[in-house]
Amino acid sequence: MSAVEPEDRRPPDEDRDDPAPARVRTRSGGRSERVRRAVGEAVLAFLAEGKITFTTVEVAERAGVSRRTLYRWWPTHDDLLVEALSLHVRKVEPPDTGSWESDVRAFAHLVASFAADPVDLAMSGLMAGRRHPDFNALVIDQYRPVLDAWRQMVARAAARGEAGDAHSPETVVTMLVAPLFLGPLMLGRRPRDAEIDKMVDLILAATRP
Repeated sequence: MSAVEPEDRRPPDEDRDDPAPARVRTRSGGRSERVRRAVGEAVLAFLAEGKITFTTVEVAERAGVSRRTLYRWWPTHDDLLVEALSLHVRKVEPPDTGSWESDVRAFAHLVASFAADPVDLAMSGLMAGRRHPDFNALVIDQYRPVLDAWRQMVARAAARGEAGDAHSPETVVTMLVAPLFLGPLMLGRRPRDAEIDKMVDLILAATRP
């Protein structure tokens, strides 16, 4: 398996005929960013349908970009998956409000909506089937920095004296997110806001200094 990091393969601002174009820095709001987002969202749309065997041609048509651009900047199927997954996981970056209570409450509601998204539901089903180990490995790899950011949110609260150290950041995160991800799978719906707030209250009580 070969997975290329998104930063190493940003699409150019214009298609050119030279066989080895120089990589360009992505401008916020520029064409490069729009192309990357269009490609990522096209792949996510396939994943939401439970498909991971889409072709480059299908992605190009769905994203509205040229095949030449896709073959140049996402030469393998794994490259397309990494682009999509990196876009997907950025949607659940934890807040940093400076307050543990407001952080964990905002984060819990964010995760609840994220876990109920059709893309994440379909991905969970694909991973649970264990029929595509390479795909599972890619997803886990993309989640590693996200999980670390979640743990850092807890560590910051402990450093400020707002959360105790009786439980590790990893344990606290697991206690919070596990039921939020399981809810849509088992209940068929996103947890209600009142249910989420009760979970947060439990986390706050468990982490009280």
